[in-house]
Amino acid sequence: MNRPSISRLCWAAAAAGTGLLGLTLVLFGVIALPTASAAGGATSPSTNVPTANAATTALTTAQIQAQNKIAVDTMNEQAMQPKILSDGTKEFDFTASTFQWALYPGKSEEAWGVNQQVPGPVIRVKVGDKVKFVVHNDLPEPTTIHWHGLAVPNDMDGVPDMPEPPISPGGSFTYEFTVTQQMVGTHWYHSHYDDDLQVDSGMNGVIIVDPADSSEQPHYDVDALFALGATKVDGVDAEDVFTIDGKAYPYAPELTVNQGQTVLLRLVNTSGESYHAMTLDGYTLRIVAEDGQPLPDPQSVSVVSIAPSETVDVAFTADQPGDWLFHDTIESNLTNPDDTKDAMGGAETVIHVK
Repeated sequence: MNRPSISRLCWAAAAAGTGLLGLTLVLFGVIALPTASAAGGATSPSTNVPTANAATTALTTAQIQAQNKIAVDTMNEQAMQPKILSDGTKEFDFTASTFQWALYPGKSEEAWGVNQQVPGPVIRVKVGDKVKFVVHNDLPEPTTIHWHGLAVPNDMDGVPDMPEPPISPGGSFTYEFTVTQQMVGTHWYHSHYDDDLQVDSGMNGVIIVDPADSSEQPHYDVDALFALGATKVDGVDAEDVFTIDGKAYPYAPELTVNQGQTVLLRLVNTSGESYHAMTLDGYTLRIVAEDGQPLPDPQSVSVVSIAPSETVDVAFTADQPGDWLFHDTIESNLTNPDDTKDAMGGAETVIHVK
């Protein structure tokens, strides 16, 4: 059985205020890890580069709770509803803009994202759909949308000047294509202009493509999405906040499943620079697809290594009741900068098996 390190379990026990008893209960999946209270954050007005400072009243508790609900909806794959045009085309309206986004208690950043959320809206389409994405750019610099892993026409690919120029501030562009069989699976979209800044600031999202006939894909009782992200706060050069569905622990959404259910986790590395190496304590995971492509011989692993831009689908049967940590195994990805109240942070959450 895979369990957290003793040092990390001690952090959990201390945070729970239960000492050695808490350590034992967390170790055997009896109790969940604590959830901190909400707080806001601030941004630097002197630069366009997203930064974050100590807690302020920039975001109210209600706003933070609403943003955390967006993260839960992302995990649950609540997809954006398109406008259906007269010819059956599915039209999605995207607006790229800057906004304040809460990362964890006491820390927020000036995010750059789609439709005021990080990551952007989940898009779910199926083979044969004609789709149109109308993108409005309210950012302070040009941007694009690249459909990572989708073989779209070259002028719809979102690579600046190949051949289409990027979308200027205040401008708009419409991406149009027909969903093909090649596109089936878990993929993502992201800016391809000033990638290092814009992707880490939130200009990305997940697109899930289903086959035209749903019977062509395996059935799972639970289908959940964990977008693994990273961003830079306090003006640093390297990524220093690591997130799940746009939130660092303890704001990262928690998944609850019933004992005996089969579970599919769609893992997407939206980090611009960093690897993630994810594990679910107490469980072995089966890698069933990589970059949207099903594996003919699924691999059983304890740790799933995901490079930037990769997607990996993993599956397990929830046969061990308890509250289990789902977390990065890279130690530097498990703390929150300037957080003196909680030693745990970053890319981790809890999966509850009831």
